[in-house]
Amino acid sequence: MTAKNRHRSSEKSAASSQDDAAKKSQASSGAPRAAGPGPQGPQGPRTRSCLGLLATTVFYVALICAAGFAAFYLQKVVEEMRETTARQEESARRTADVGTKLDDIVLQISGLKSVVDGLELSVGITRAEMEGAVSRMKKNELETRRVEEALQKLQNDLLRDLSDGISEVKEARGRDFSSLEKTVEERLAEVSQSIKASLAEFTEAQGEAQSQLADIKARLGDAEDPALVKQELSAIVNAVAEIKTAKEASDTSVDSLGQQIGTVRAELQTRNQEVTSLSQELETVRSVVQENVGSLRQALSAAEASVKALEDKGEMLESSMERAADAVRHVETQANEVAVQAKKQADDLEARLKVSEEIADSLALCRTNLEEVQRKEALTDWKNNRLAEKEHKRKELGQQNRKV
Repeated sequence: MTAKNRHRSSEKSAASSQDDAAKKSQASSGAPRAAGPGPQGPQGPRTRSCLGLLATTVFYVALICAAGFAAFYLQKVVEEMRETTARQEESARRTADVGTKLDDIVLQISGLKSVVDGLELSVGITRAEMEGAVSRMKKNELETRRVEEALQKLQNDLLRDLSDGISEVKEARGRDFSSLEKTVEERLAEVSQSIKASLAEFTEAQGEAQSQLADIKARLGDAEDPALVKQELSAIVNAVAEIKTAKEASDTSVDSLGQQIGTVRAELQTRNQEVTSLSQELETVRSVVQENVGSLRQALSAAEASVKALEDKGEMLESSMERAADAVRHVETQANEVAVQAKKQADDLEARLKVSEEIADSLALCRTNLEEVQRKEALTDWKNNRLAEKEHKRKELGQQNRKV
């Protein structure tokens, strides 16, 4: 647009200079013709033609200056519009980048919310499993205490029965051998039955504890941290294995007790050896009972440690969920800040767009004014040409009249 205006203004200046040259040549050629007949030619028309030429020259100079100023102003406005357009494009690109970042932030927030929901669900499941495990551990603890009390009672009964048996053997030392043997056999049979009943009760309690521990292992197998849970379950399985070993030792002691009872039956002829065998059996049973009680206490300690580990795991899951919630809140705060900044940039872009529209309106107005000036200039040129033609015809007519 600026180059076109400059070309048009240069064409107008060239046309005006050509018109001025033509008028000057006409004036110079008309002056000798008017002076040819004699010094009595009229001076008024020539003065008016000079004034008209001067006024036309001044008008064209002013018009050229106005056209140059308008072209300079239009060029400046066009450059400002280009800069404004570039800024608008840059702002649009930044707005698109901000929109993309906002979409990414929204996706991240959605992902964090899903992760938090999953953590809450896993924490709830783990908490329920932990409560169930704690209740089962308490039940196992009660069963263990009951078995311990039964073993302690069995130990006391065995000690009392053996003491009574020893006393009876000592008292019946002077009695008949057959009656003594019968009495000892009855006592030993009662002791064997009592031991078998106690061991059956212990075996039943142990089987129930193993089934409950297996149930706990199956339920805790679906927890979040399989390595830690497997480690804890391995400790529980080791404790159960120790209990099983203690049971096998108890069974072995029972078998050995039966063998020793047979030995006592075979060696009842010697009363001193019988008393010694009974004392040895008493010490063996006492040691076995103490070992069983120690194994049960170790199993109870292992179960308490596993419950403590489950509680620690629940606390860790709760802390991780709190951290995830804090991260979500932080991301939401950043998203709000980005949204506020984007809104501010959008308002700024809108204001710049309004300024650009105003500049475009002013440019259109300048273009309209320039077209009006060009139209007036063309009309003035046409009028000047008509006046020049009329003046030239009038001069020729005057010269012809003077010649006549």
